Amino acid sequence: MSHRYLILGLLAQNPMTGYDIRKHVKEVLSVVTNASYGTLYPTLHKLLSEGAVRMDEVEQQNRPAKKVYYITAQGQASLQKWLKKPPADDKVRREFLLKLYFASENAEPQVTPLLTQRRQRMQAKLDALQAERRTVNDLRQQWIIDYAVSMVRAEIAWLTDMVSRLSVA
Repeated sequence: MSHRYLILGLLAQNPMTGYDIRKHVKEVLSVVTNASYGTLYPTLHKLLSEGAVRMDEVEQQNRPAKKVYYITAQGQASLQKWLKKPPADDKVRREFLLKLYFASENAEPQVTPLLTQRRQRMQAKLDALQAERRTVNDLRQQWIIDYAVSMVRAEIAWLTDMVSRLSVA
């Protein structure tokens, strides 16, 4: 998962310091990522050099100035473009959850299509797992596949429930 969009999404919600970003990731998004300062700060500086974010120094009494980061129009455009694209690879769950988190915060119309696309992908994965299960004779492999099937079914049920709740709201 790209930490680029993690940072842009958080800054789209509120201006933050690097410390605020790390704290929010740890407290709210730990299921999605465990991004460290060593990952976040280089990404933040790259976004700054690209013009996707800007930084203001805020003076503090008896302390060094605090660096507060803001998303720019360029960064906002990049974030919106990313939100509209389906997750690209097998790191999909984390990227999907991150997109769901940010889409639900500032782009409500994107949530249902995101959930629907994910449900379609998971149904295809379930079909493939069930087909594979029918060909496997090794008991240990069957257990692993059975576990994967149960996880995919649980996610499909959750996605179906979420789409139903959104259509009622």
